[in-house]
Amino acid sequence: MSYVGKILVVVQVVLSLLFMAFAGAVYSMHQNWHSKYVAEQTQKNELQTAKQQVEQELALARQDHATKLAEEKARADRFQALNQTLDAQNKGLAIEVEKKETQREEQTGLSMAKQQEAVFRQQEAEKQRIENDKLRVALDTESAKNRDLQDQVFTSNVNLEELRARYDKMLEKTAYLERVVAAHNLETDPDVVEKMKLPPPPVEGLVIEVSKNRANRIEFVQLSIGSDDGLIVSHELDVIRLNDDGTSDWLGRVRVVDIEPNTSVARVILPAKNGIIQKSDTVTSKLGQPAVSLSSN
Repeated sequence: MSYVGKILVVVQVVLSLLFMAFAGAVYSMHQNWHSKYVAEQTQKNELQTAKQQVEQELALARQDHATKLAEEKARADRFQALNQTLDAQNKGLAIEVEKKETQREEQTGLSMAKQQEAVFRQQEAEKQRIENDKLRVALDTESAKNRDLQDQVFTSNVNLEELRARYDKMLEKTAYLERVVAAHNLETDPDVVEKMKLPPPPVEGLVIEVSKNRANRIEFVQLSIGSDDGLIVSHELDVIRLNDDGTSDWLGRVRVVDIEPNTSVARVILPAKNGIIQKSDTVTSKLGQPAVSLSSN
């Protein structure tokens, strides 16, 4: 090994030792800083805990102070009210003393003029008797009015009971009539009944189904028009059959008994002597008027 190589080896060893010493110093410093950080953090937590305890104690002290302050205020209010009551009592006693003093002076003066007092009392007694007579007459008058009012109240109660009985009878009669109307499938709504009085609108539709009774006669027909076309229960319509030559045959008259938005069911109330209602026959609200709506299934 050359001299330069030896020098380099020595330098390398020295640098290695220096680096080891530096690393040990850094590690030692890191440990010292970490210990200080842990100690500072522990001290900080202890201070925060102490701060929270102090804040809690302060809040409790404030609450206690507020409670005591409210109690003292209430006590002061009670004392003030008591003081006002005592002042009022003192004023009342002073007034009573003045009254007693005045009464004593009056009694002294009255004792010195007994004869005049006797005459005065006699006059007052006569006036009081006159007033009593007036009050007695007024009392008798009011008693008579009171008796008249009681009689009126009794009569009114009797009339009220009679009206209630008549009202109950009317309710029973109305309920019975409603049952009768419902049993005959009649309408009970006044608005609907008023509408029934109006003629049906100018409409035209088709017979889409027929139903026969036991005598093999057409009894019900189903129509292609309904409430959306302006029909209601009890409207009457004519049934006709249009011929190829432009003429028409009248087949009868029907009355609507059941209604739907687009369809309805009608009962045959006046059949034609010649001709039978069939499917696809035309139903119209008024012969001779052009139809304003036409619907079919």
